[in-house]
Amino acid sequence: MKFFRGLLLPIIALAAAHLCGNTPAPNPIVILISIDGGRWDYLAKYAPPTLCALAADGVQAERMIPCFPSSTFPNHYTLVTGLRPVHHGIISNNMFDPALNATFTLRNAGPRESRWWGGEPVWVTAEKQGITTACMFWPGSEAEIAGGRPTRWKPYDMQVTSEQRVDQVLAWLQLPATERPRFITLYFDIVDSAGHEHGPDALETRDALLEVDRAIGKLVRGVNSGGLASSVNYVVVADHGMTDISATRRIALDDFVDPATVQVDFSGYLVGLRPLDGDVDKLYQKFAGTHPHFRAWRREEIPASLHFSDNLRIPPVVLLPDPGWLILPREKMANDDRRGWKHGGAHGYDPADLAMNALFIACGPAFQSGRKIPPFENIHVYDLLCAALGIQPAPNDGDHRLASEVLRP
Repeated sequence: MKFFRGLLLPIIALAAAHLCGNTPAPNPIVILISIDGGRWDYLAKYAPPTLCALAADGVQAERMIPCFPSSTFPNHYTLVTGLRPVHHGIISNNMFDPALNATFTLRNAGPRESRWWGGEPVWVTAEKQGITTACMFWPGSEAEIAGGRPTRWKPYDMQVTSEQRVDQVLAWLQLPATERPRFITLYFDIVDSAGHEHGPDALETRDALLEVDRAIGKLVRGVNSGGLASSVNYVVVADHGMTDISATRRIALDDFVDPATVQVDFSGYLVGLRPLDGDVDKLYQKFAGTHPHFRAWRREEIPASLHFSDNLRIPPVVLLPDPGWLILPREKMANDDRRGWKHGGAHGYDPADLAMNALFIACGPAFQSGRKIPPFENIHVYDLLCAALGIQPAPNDGDHRLASEVLRP
């Protein structure tokens, strides 16, 4: 298999020149594509032909380092704002805000409510500067943020197939030039779903990546046949990677504290606790130094390298298990409707674990060709998107170094 893969990659590289235009046109278009759960090494591991061709013809990072926690909503929103989760406010997929006395989850109205979202996403930055935008799914795109919205957007529906998502993007690109969006997001979730259900090394995860790859291939062919190759730039990212979990690496929260005495904001790969009696120190002492496979911190003592302390949405006591380990209430172990956290994969751990790192590819007339770059933090992608569009970024935690490194002079 390795021999045939070795033959395939040079063929992919030769074909790559036909995928992306190399003569820049005025009014560039940027399509930001997310492969949720697309671990940095999946290209080498599974050889998806379209993605490998885009990487060969454009810029590929060795890996992209997510923010902590390495989970979906925090990192998708960092990618489009350049802000770390503590600054844009989406500190977890599920969270409690004591000032609002409200809870945000992926299943309630929180994702559609402006009050949860800080910063300025790139579609709002672009719209403020006269550029039409459209979102084929993206965390934050369903809410009005910083007084703006994308011109066109779709409410998230996981039943929409990968091909149907591409069809919608192609339909937007076929609009008259005066209506055509110049910034578009395109989000795929099936690689993450397969990784959770089966693990990063499973055939199902490979097959999901290859399905997304075929969909992206259809997108590129549609762009080229529509005469837009000289205008369209692709930035392919992921929010995080994936690692294996098992029933033998689970820790019961109940072994340390009565769940009835704490508010559990989130659990699993990261645990956030609020003592119902208000005694943070007493709660912290129940966990500190008690287990070899997790660390416990008071919020203000979380290591500076994680950039995860300066926000009251972060609970006062946080537990971080080792990669592949989980901390859960026993009730959740028994009844969780997502496989009971017994097998498959998970993410959200310290980004220092390479399995949490994500892929990054940029290809198109705005980008250098055949370039490989070292690892970088995902806070820099927002500035890159703004530079590719020719707009001024809003204040953020990143800088222009990535743009300077990968854009054509």
